[in-house]
Amino acid sequence: MEDSVGPTRGRLLTLPNLVTLSRIPMAALVWLRPLDPVYVLGLMAVAALSDVLDGWLERRRRERRGEPPVAGESIGTWLDPVCDKVFILSVLTAITLAHGLPLWIVPLISLREILQTLIVGATRVIPAVRRRLRPRFRANILGKATTVVQFLTIAAILLDWPYQIPLAIATAALGLVAVGVYVRRAAA
Repeated sequence: MEDSVGPTRGRLLTLPNLVTLSRIPMAALVWLRPLDPVYVLGLMAVAALSDVLDGWLERRRRERRGEPPVAGESIGTWLDPVCDKVFILSVLTAITLAHGLPLWIVPLISLREILQTLIVGATRVIPAVRRRLRPRFRANILGKATTVVQFLTIAAILLDWPYQIPLAIATAALGLVAVGVYVRRAAA
């Protein structure tokens, strides 16, 4: 009889997934020095590198096994965005608290992540939504622009630059539009 935990654990503990999971301890490490811009930006750079590396490793793994580039939903397809969201929310919360900014700035800057999570959750638990939407949160130009402005906002907070609130509002606006594009794609 096959162990019901074994195969799942084997699929979870692949090198690409372990690289993805490395963002969770990085999310905790930011709390050690949230006022140190070099430290936090360095962690963000390492997390971004891990995000690129896990995708590259997964593509290489699939090539070696002769699998198609996208062979259905794997653990990595949901694990990667979850770890990204945990990391960015941890960074935002730590630096917001450390810099004495109002807490409402965290959901403003992370609006895209919050809405995506709610949409995916709704497709999992609400049958009517599941029938209408097939979320495919692949990268698009608005999503990339949102990430760039999000990182600029984080840098502005870390470096105590002016325009932190307008940048946070711009991040939320771009995120809202990006989610609109994702939903339109999911409904197609």
